[in-house]
Amino acid sequence: MTESELVIVIKKEAELKAEGWASFDVNLTNVTAFIDGKTERYDLNGLYHIHRVYEVKRQSIQKLMKFKPKTPKKLLKKYSKREKNRAKDFMHKLTTQIARELKEKNCGAILENLKGIKRRILNGSKDMSRKLSKWNIRTFQLMLEYKLKWLNLPVKYVDPAKSSKTCPLFRKHGFL
Repeated sequence: MTESELVIVIKKEAELKAEGWASFDVNLTNVTAFIDGKTERYDLNGLYHIHRVYEVKRQSIQKLMKFKPKTPKKLLKKYSKREKNRAKDFMHKLTTQIARELKEKNCGAILENLKGIKRRILNGSKDMSRKLSKWNIRTFQLMLEYKLKWLNLPVKYVDPAKSSKTCPLFRKHGFL
């Protein structure tokens, strides 16, 4: 509580139930989902484009560093914040759309447990590091998870090993 505002925290307890399941595979430029027996593809090219545009801007600003170090630092901070906000906005809109579709069909979500994936995959390659910096997999998962839980729909995480080679419904709800 401050002079100008009152903050109230709301905790929502709910029993999570679903009639069906939807599985998701997140790639660099799309999210592929198997929902209610149908394959859906959600385009992430807009998100990839946001990251790519700001990468090019950062490169041009960084070239100015040796001549005037203060100005480029301010610009880098400004554009980094702008990139982060635009990427977050894109992910919020996408996950809200998916959460609404799952609510209509009363489906829970099955996601790959990719916690720490960037750390495990990085091999020191500059190109791989750039690609992974544009991959917002955990942001997608965390946003989708909290939105589904708010709608009283369950989320399950499964081992990602060989999940791309198996049925999208993870062997008919056995989850491998």
